[in-house]
Amino acid sequence: MVAQELDLTRRAVGGDRRVLAQLLERSAPVIRQRLAGKLPRRWQHALSIDDVMQQTFVDAFIDIERFTPNGEGSFSAWLGTLAQHNLLDALRMLEADKRGNGRSMVRFQNAEESFVSLAEILQAADRTPSRLVARQEAYADLKSAVRQLPDLYQQVVRMYDLEVRPVSDVARELCRSPGAVYMIRARAHRQLRQIMGSVSAYLTGG
Repeated sequence: MVAQELDLTRRAVGGDRRVLAQLLERSAPVIRQRLAGKLPRRWQHALSIDDVMQQTFVDAFIDIERFTPNGEGSFSAWLGTLAQHNLLDALRMLEADKRGNGRSMVRFQNAEESFVSLAEILQAADRTPSRLVARQEAYADLKSAVRQLPDLYQQVVRMYDLEVRPVSDVARELCRSPGAVYMIRARAHRQLRQIMGSVSAYLTGG
């Protein structure tokens, strides 16, 4: 059984989407059980376990080629980690949205300013004050990086981060829940960091 699981996982990593779908179907009940009870009641109107599972499956299809099978249960463990990160991302952003975050006051004069703001958001690991030191270069590189995202991720970044639209509007247009929008946004930001390398190359202490 272990040998069969490892063989299926290797085939999925190798690009067999049908096998990957089988593995996801097998693992889904276990992942749902791990998530059970972790969604606070106050956010159940904005996010569901189905939202988390859907986004986790999308992530698995995108990331499977980078997964390295290393024993029995490794696929389920990897999928569970993706699901947990997605849930935490959504809850963190829902909490931030509830606090306001000042987004309603942000109005950009032009597209360049909105991309500059996104560059600063992506530098989340560095909590020190920063300012842009290569504005035009950052603008061009971020535009290129956004275009490399999957279509759905591009839509969320453009509407939420660049056009500064309320999450309720984005969710309604994409037929998703607000929590699902936040999961997609977090995922998109991680991919942008990977595409661009160190965003801090464009920023320096203020």
